[in-house]
Amino acid sequence: MNHRLALTPPRGFTLIESLIALLVVGAGMLLLSVTQMKLVQNADLARQRGEATRLAAEKIESSRAYTTITGTGVTAWNGLAGGSDTSTSNITYTRRWTVDGDINQPMRQLNVAVSWTDRTGTAQSVSLSSVISRTDPADVGSLAFPLPANTTLKRPKNRNLNIPVPALDLGNGQSVVQLANNFAVVFSNESGYVVKTCNFVVTAAADLAGCTAASAYIVAGYISLSGVSTFPASLDVNTSLVSGSTAITCSVSNAVDQTSQATISGYKYYLCVVSVASAGAPWSGRFQLSGMATGTNYQVCRFQYPVAAGVSTNQRNVQPYSNVVESLDQQNYIITTGSSCPTVQNLVTTAHQDCRSSNASRATDCPAS
Repeated sequence: MNHRLALTPPRGFTLIESLIALLVVGAGMLLLSVTQMKLVQNADLARQRGEATRLAAEKIESSRAYTTITGTGVTAWNGLAGGSDTSTSNITYTRRWTVDGDINQPMRQLNVAVSWTDRTGTAQSVSLSSVISRTDPADVGSLAFPLPANTTLKRPKNRNLNIPVPALDLGNGQSVVQLANNFAVVFSNESGYVVKTCNFVVTAAADLAGCTAASAYIVAGYISLSGVSTFPASLDVNTSLVSGSTAITCSVSNAVDQTSQATISGYKYYLCVVSVASAGAPWSGRFQLSGMATGTNYQVCRFQYPVAAGVSTNQRNVQPYSNVVESLDQQNYIITTGSSCPTVQNLVTTAHQDCRSSNASRATDCPAS
């Protein structure tokens, strides 16, 4: 008799299979733990960077919030200097800052760096920089004063916008601009009109007794160079094409920085006093630069500004001027030896005078004086 044994398939897991499964699960859990740890570290680092950035920005804003230009016991412009401090929360932050330049400059750069050590022992840092302007906070108060007649337009130094910014306020409702050769121009702070001219230095209201009464406007601006390094030796302003004026006096001098009073290389400043028969009377005409020697290839180009709401053609330096009844500032020119008028800071200049020898009308276009 033959007997057959019935074979049954194995059931369950073998030891080796169990170990492999355990290894796979363990590796997955380890990878998950590492990923979780990295996420926690990155979240911590992000929070730390945010706090460091806040500390750097805080220092910049506190430095910018000075209350006076000079002074002791207060936050002052002349007290801005480098330094360091620390701040501790769950991490100790070290903040260091430096201030470039000196107190006499119109602006200074502030650099702030915040450093710390993170949970892994790695050194971290954040840096911010900003430029701080030298502006007297007291000037901000003048922006709240209305113009006469209780209008709401804001103006610097609480006087008419047609008065040049460097003009000295004499404290009697008038301001003065001192020009070359001891010539001074006195303005009404309310109207902006020229009310007096003086042939001596004026530093106080008491000096005005010897001045001459006037009804006049000013035309002023800068003259710069392009393609030429020196100005014509006899450079002046010719006003022979102006009508409606009783007299015109012009002054051309080196341009100076309004803060440091240092000469600005490559720039001249001109100011003309255009007298009229009575306050508010108009004048018209064309200004020309003179003193270009024959045999030169100078061209004079005019900065003619784009059309803008509330800005008249006269203010834009469109010439000839027509029925001018206000003072005009920023009537600027550029002298060039190029074949065409240059573009300066994205502003295309306009041909004003052709003083080249090839111009048959040179004598008319470029008066000698």
